[in-house]
Amino acid sequence: MPSILTEALLDVNVIIASVFADHVAHFPARRFVESLERYFTTPTVQGGFLRFATRPMKSKSTEPEQPRLAMVEALAKLQEFTGAEGHIFIGDDSPFTDLEMRSMQGHRQWTDGYLLHIARKHGIRLASLESRMVTLDDPTEPTLFVVR
Repeated sequence: MPSILTEALLDVNVIIASVFADHVAHFPARRFVESLERYFTTPTVQGGFLRFATRPMKSKSTEPEQPRLAMVEALAKLQEFTGAEGHIFIGDDSPFTDLEMRSMQGHRQWTDGYLLHIARKHGIRLASLESRMVTLDDPTEPTLFVVR
């Protein structure tokens, strides 16, 4: 894999951080996405973005909060992100039963392991903000790229 990353499959956290200016990693994520010649998304990643954008925001108050975006706004934001030059859609074209169980230790790692598998299958890197995903990666041929 090249030493300078020009393309990557984006984990949902990279998309969320690059889209929402109030995210703690907004600037590094946005800079990273803008530096790529090509970036990829999958149905899993796109659905994760829509779910995040439309769920009620968390607060210290017990009162229910509004979502970040209304359903139609979230879909429009995703369409804008995926309509940009350099975006390529790839399908979730492998069953979960093909996953290697390398260091998987909990229910929250299924999607991480799956996205690593999809990236590896397509010969691209998976860009994520989650450094803990490194335990799921193949240390001899790493697929994960941690955005900082």
